[in-house]
Amino acid sequence: MGNSKTKKAISSENKKLNKEKAAFKRRIYNVFSGAGFTYIPTNDKEMHIGLRRIEIDSMFVYKNIWLVCEDTVTSTGIRDHIRTKNEAVGEIKNNLPQFVNTLVALFPDKESLFTEYSTDRIKIIGLYISKREVPLASDDGKLFNNLTFVQPKTLNYFQWIVSCIKLSARNEIFRFLEIEDKDVGLISSSSENSTISAPIIYPKAFTGNKDGIRVVSFMMCAEDLLNTCYVLRKDNWSESIWLYQRLIEKSKIKSIRDFLEKKGEAFYNNIIVALPNGVVVKDAAGNYKKIDEISGLEGDCKLILPKKMNSICVIDGQHRIYAHYESGSNSKQEKEITKLRKQLHLLVTGLVFPENMPNADRVRIQSEIFLDINMNAKSVPQNVLLQIKRIGDPISDESLAQFVVEKLNKEGIFQNLFQMSSLDNGKIKTASIVRFALKYLVTASPAEEKQSLFTYWNGDKAAFNNKDEFSIQEYVAFCAGVLRAYFGAVKSNFRSEWDSETSKLLSVISINGFIIALTRQFPINGVNDFEYYKKVFEGWKMDFSNDGFQYTSSQYRKFSTKILKEAFKISEEKLSKI
Repeated sequence: MGNSKTKKAISSENKKLNKEKAAFKRRIYNVFSGAGFTYIPTNDKEMHIGLRRIEIDSMFVYKNIWLVCEDTVTSTGIRDHIRTKNEAVGEIKNNLPQFVNTLVALFPDKESLFTEYSTDRIKIIGLYISKREVPLASDDGKLFNNLTFVQPKTLNYFQWIVSCIKLSARNEIFRFLEIEDKDVGLISSSSENSTISAPIIYPKAFTGNKDGIRVVSFMMCAEDLLNTCYVLRKDNWSESIWLYQRLIEKSKIKSIRDFLEKKGEAFYNNIIVALPNGVVVKDAAGNYKKIDEISGLEGDCKLILPKKMNSICVIDGQHRIYAHYESGSNSKQEKEITKLRKQLHLLVTGLVFPENMPNADRVRIQSEIFLDINMNAKSVPQNVLLQIKRIGDPISDESLAQFVVEKLNKEGIFQNLFQMSSLDNGKIKTASIVRFALKYLVTASPAEEKQSLFTYWNGDKAAFNNKDEFSIQEYVAFCAGVLRAYFGAVKSNFRSEWDSETSKLLSVISINGFIIALTRQFPINGVNDFEYYKKVFEGWKMDFSNDGFQYTSSQYRKFSTKILKEAFKISEEKLSKI
């Protein structure tokens, strides 16, 4: 009887796991096929490539770009699994003609797809797609160099973008994969289609000049703009700090698309973009001149832009551009939009930056313009305001706190626990932690008679105050290290609560209480290591259950007082002074 029950339990567990795997595979299929890749059902097809037996969960092909995908929903034995798949992709790359022949034999109906390009033109990209966050060390990219890791956050983002703009999301995937125009399709020796010629110029005499930035206005067809633009969206896959815009709103895209179909005309307000380096002007005589050589309108001038995907950064107007997306369907609306993509010309205002201007300065100016425009059009969400503030002032209290949260989220005990994107579900929300606790711990300008981690940092404070990026990173690493040691000691004493999904230990209320306690005790104990904090919390009892934890969001300081009294053993007299 016992064995029978065990078999039933195992069978039930396997059934649940298989259902989870199937749902995850559907998500991956919907993302890449939705972006215009052709699906190759390689799952359960064993192949002998080189010296290995290889199984590929799925393949997606767009022209000569071949995505070889491994998907997983589990996290056990993950590094061994990654190592095996990395070696398998390496074997495919080293034996590409054999791989192509094997695919032709397995899928004869797709022979033309596999043989359209010579093997030296085929670009194999190994994707490791995990439903759960894969913990990666800083050197793992070099160790597993045949794989590109698609973390849950990235897949969530692609899923959202594909659901909004369909086939036109492919360029976003290419940007993630670091694929450029020259990598896709056949090599062309002709430069005939490598530029875009756009009429209408408003040079320096009409627009003024700020920090060497020139402003030009021109008309550009929706298709060209759609194929060359990108947006610095703060909820995307990138970990760069230079991101400030919101996600596309699906309802807004739909309403603009409906307007386009019904009216057959573009909106009259202009789109604001940052243009890439290398734009030039062609005058009426056919001579090419740099932007800063133009002193006034000189007849029939045209702006010459490189025709390159992901080269024009959209500052304002992403919805008006992406409403022209290519859906891939045969609907009445798509047929109409297909015509309009080529016919409609949108009015664009472009910023041309000095070629030697640092990226930080460029994005700072872009984010300021974005904020100026949108503050008057629609309330800007708090998290967007915080992000733009960070770009403008990276050493402000809240900016530093955001940097530290991101650092903590990358590795250690808080790895992947914080909500870094609006697409992250079920993770620790960070806004209240940044605003009500963490900024006071990390501030470089503590209030009078107060201390922060900056008080104890031995780095180059002069360089830091001059906003030196390296010094800022050093200070952020110091802060993250102290917090890992401190909360590592908390975890060691409350291990079951830390791992419990119902415990309040990792609630914003609890985390803020612990951070405030750490900050308040500096004048008495200063900064210490893990062993010190482990002794502090060893044996301390606290009920973090839903019913037992009585503190609310207005009682961060009250909870910190309990920690200081009971764990740090600080007397009432000393507490009254901190």
